Amino acid sequence: MNLPEPLIPDDIPEDRMPSLLRNWFLGAKAKRYLSRRRFQTVTGMLPAASGGRALDVGCGWGYNLFLLRARGYRPVGIDIVQNDFLAASMIADANGYEIDLLGADMSSLPFRSEQFDAVTAVETFEHVFYPDRKRAIREVGRILAPGGTFILSTPNYFSLVESAKRIVVGLPFLKRVLPVMCYPVGDVSREQYHPYSYHRPAPLKEIAGMLESEGFEIMGARKIIFIWKSVPDILFPLCLAAETFFEKIPLIRGLGSTLVVVAKKRVGGSG
Repeated sequence: MNLPEPLIPDDIPEDRMPSLLRNWFLGAKAKRYLSRRRFQTVTGMLPAASGGRALDVGCGWGYNLFLLRARGYRPVGIDIVQNDFLAASMIADANGYEIDLLGADMSSLPFRSEQFDAVTAVETFEHVFYPDRKRAIREVGRILAPGGTFILSTPNYFSLVESAKRIVVGLPFLKRVLPVMCYPVGDVSREQYHPYSYHRPAPLKEIAGMLESEGFEIMGARKIIFIWKSVPDILFPLCLAAETFFEKIPLIRGLGSTLVVVAKKRVGGSG
């Protein structure tokens, strides 16, 4: 689904300019594409709304808040780290809409029960502290109205990229010669946890089991994206064509880098 582009104001202070905005959304072609594709896929799969409330978990600089507004929702954003909130507020002002921003953890949401029609979490769930994940899903179920939709995207545990990362973790010399990236972590104490450095994708079966145990019905799951972030601009059109081809072939698309899960809160479910 083609969704509109936000106006990015040119007066965001240099020291408050989000890295994901500067280096990805406004970066090279592959990074520009990747920074949009996941959000547009997730929010494009939500039912169109007319004023209902939607929560974006891990909202960062607010791109998905803009997309949720374009889909007809009243957007609310939370993030455990609030460094990008100034930019998010300035972007909302520049595009003529209001947002609510709160510093909060997904596993302890500061909202009354059944206040939202939709919840999105784009590339966020893998950063939630592993022991807190079931409680985080329970919290999403609590704040969603019955029949409300929860859509998340997260790295595909069985993708070529994540499978290769798990191999590299066991071969430290490779990490020294490969580009910097988020490698999966093992058991980390709560004192050592930080969402930016914590990366622990989970398989679809595990995520679906958590959702179903907390009163959600799985409506569908997709595996998308084969483009690597470092693809040179000159090769981007060829790689995009290859990705489109790969995503049409069942045996290959299961290796896509991103998993998207759509769930609906059962009437009479958690909350």
